[in-house]
Amino acid sequence: MNDDPAASVLWMVRGAWITMALRAGCVLGLFDLLDEPRSLAELAARTRSDPATLARFLRTLVDLGLLERTGADVHLNTLRGSVLRSDHPARMRDLVLMQATVPALRAWAALDEAVRTGSGVYEQVNGIPSWQHLAGDPEAQRTFNAAMARRATAQVAAVLAATDLSVPATLVDVGGGRGAMLAGLLEAQPSLRGVVADQNLVAAEARSALAAAGLDDRADAVFCDFFVSVPPEGDVYTLANVLHDWADDEAVAILRTVRAAMPDHARLLVVEHVLDAPGREFEELRDVHLVDLHMLVLFGGRERTQAEYDVLLTQAGFTASRLAEPVSEWNVLEAAPDA
Repeated sequence: MNDDPAASVLWMVRGAWITMALRAGCVLGLFDLLDEPRSLAELAARTRSDPATLARFLRTLVDLGLLERTGADVHLNTLRGSVLRSDHPARMRDLVLMQATVPALRAWAALDEAVRTGSGVYEQVNGIPSWQHLAGDPEAQRTFNAAMARRATAQVAAVLAATDLSVPATLVDVGGGRGAMLAGLLEAQPSLRGVVADQNLVAAEARSALAAAGLDDRADAVFCDFFVSVPPEGDVYTLANVLHDWADDEAVAILRTVRAAMPDHARLLVVEHVLDAPGREFEELRDVHLVDLHMLVLFGGRERTQAEYDVLLTQAGFTASRLAEPVSEWNVLEAAPDA
């Protein structure tokens, strides 16, 4: 084992190159092709690549533990490489394609400026706010929504462990994307009805996905601007992976919109990575800290402690939160309208 600190730092320096190698492998479709052993000649033909250069690239993917050589110029996915297949339930391919874009990398290159100012830098370096950029690119929006949907299984488990949804109720998932979390909750709780509230294109995708899952008799998806209004008269409202995208003032504005729609008996569930939640391993916490910086440079947002979320909640007309015992990487904060 190499204990040379310079060598350890050198590996970190190469991190951006590794990310872009993952992206290239996904774009070329290598991980989909290599679900079975294939020769260099076949891979070059099917990816329309220069064989000699492709051989160099495959060599690096082997070094990264994503592929293995099973014969002379024959390669196959490892278990790690299989995670990057387009049909893998972890949806890591979508995450790679979402994060390894030139605009996102350009924003990260200005992290020093974000640290100095405490503000997001995406608009400064790309000339357009990140959400506006996303809204104007349907393909990028589909990739973003697919990457967000990958989190649904663990989020569903966290919500079900945090609160009782067994009684008949209507759940409004604000900013619910393609409806993956709502679908999981409806499948687990047959008495539950639900609505995804999101942007037009996203709501249309959610409506189709819920129908494909056979849930259209209990679920719908509607357009909303959560700075203006959300569907009223729900019994449970969820904000999953939403508030960390925004700075404090905007987060309070979203919460106030939700509070205005809620009857007094309703509950709010905030699903996020709470910084000071118990039981998080070092590797998980390190990842949350990196995501915190990603929220900063892209949106001016942030991850927060429970106390920091409670400041936002009470400013918006809610009680302080109850933090549920964690059962996954996701945490659930439950709050109610403040009488």
